[in-house]
Amino acid sequence: MSKAPNLKRRLFFLSIGSFLVSTAPLFLCVVANWEKYVKTPGDAVSLSLGGMLVLLFLVLKVLGKLKMPSRIVFYGAVFAMAYFLKALLSDLVLLSGMALLGETVDFIFFQRAIRKTKENVLIGKTADATAAQVEEVVKKYIGRV
Repeated sequence: MSKAPNLKRRLFFLSIGSFLVSTAPLFLCVVANWEKYVKTPGDAVSLSLGGMLVLLFLVLKVLGKLKMPSRIVFYGAVFAMAYFLKALLSDLVLLSGMALLGETVDFIFFQRAIRKTKENVLIGKTADATAAQVEEVVKKYIGRV
């Protein structure tokens, strides 16, 4: 007898793999050019502050808590990120190309599997709920199951 697949675990690992594959080319590009970006200690501090700001916005977005109250705040955040990450802006074409590569690989290899697994999880939840409701009705009219 084969074991039923754990769809939630599969979805978790597919999502992690998707994130890693989509960010790996960009990360590798930044690591390869790190010496170029941190020529002075000031560049390193600026890059660190910009990275923390980007990480903060990324975490807020993932948690669903990123809500910009106005365009002034949005443009202020964009300005701060551009100011702190100006060492990276010189390679914007290369970095955006790496981001595009990562997203393309993610789309080809992960997004369909993630979508199918989410559908299967939803189908399983619906089937469980329907079975529970049918069992309640049978108990009500027959008395035992």
